[in-house]
Amino acid sequence: METSTSKAKICGSTSKGIDRISGLPDDVLHNILSSLLIFDVVQLSLLSKRWKYIWTTMPYLHFDFDKFYLQRLKRLCDMEMTDKFKDFINWVLISQRATNLVRFLLIGDIYGIFDKVDILRWIHATTRRNVQELVLEFCLLEPFELPYCVATCESLQVLKLNLSGDILKLPNHLGFCQLKLLHLENVALSDQQLTICLFSKCHLLEKLILQECSLGALTLLDIASTSLIYVTFGNVYYKVESYGDCEVKLCCPNLKFFKYKQLAPMPKDIIFENLFSIEDVRIVFTYSNRSLEETGILVHKMIKEVPSTSILKLCEASYSVNYSL
Repeated sequence: METSTSKAKICGSTSKGIDRISGLPDDVLHNILSSLLIFDVVQLSLLSKRWKYIWTTMPYLHFDFDKFYLQRLKRLCDMEMTDKFKDFINWVLISQRATNLVRFLLIGDIYGIFDKVDILRWIHATTRRNVQELVLEFCLLEPFELPYCVATCESLQVLKLNLSGDILKLPNHLGFCQLKLLHLENVALSDQQLTICLFSKCHLLEKLILQECSLGALTLLDIASTSLIYVTFGNVYYKVESYGDCEVKLCCPNLKFFKYKQLAPMPKDIIFENLFSIEDVRIVFTYSNRSLEETGILVHKMIKEVPSTSILKLCEASYSVNYSL
């Protein structure tokens, strides 16, 4: 027969109050802790037996070198810190139970923190655990080829890549059968045909964000998709090679939202086709590699192809115009 003391412990009661959080199911605790770095979640194991193994089933793994070392410890990066951080990532992945991952976030945008072998090993580990959201931010100063296991991962729904300006090489076989959101930032795209296939073969892709991406190696960025609902282009830093002689073509009959924020040189041409469902268009340009007349012609051409939009917003450094049609 349970005593009142043992019942109090099960309920999380203490003499100072009631610990209601510890009595929650594991999946609820996981959601509560989902925004924390995994290092902090591991430290919670010191609280009590109830919290001792919570981290071993944690489906949200956040590894952020900057937040942990530079902001918290106020230390500059050195080889010892880098090795300890990599060892910690390896230890967590090895020690955790083989549960599915909801999110894996890896941020180390200082050159030299990670090498390609480390990154590929961690990526393979996450895809084997059916990761749903993969967020990677690192700097290799060399081209990075997206692993085949990512392109064929049937559980992957969200992919966010920030390569600090490095070239992204795509595998010859592109699956992404469940991908719904693709966010590329500070990525240089170099293979035109594979880039076209990337957008056209993601049959469930709803949201596409291209931010600070370089398309200078392409002559055409052709985005043709029947599933896309939301598309954003953004280049707010001056990069001559951002678009070069590249044309941008958008053919998305179910697209509802389009945002174009271009402070760097504009592409050679922007072509809209079959935007039958468009509702909200926002165009921002504060720097152009063209004359004012050429820029006006290009923007006017874009506007003409979205006659059914309910919201149209134009913004330039010297003026701002809002239309409701």
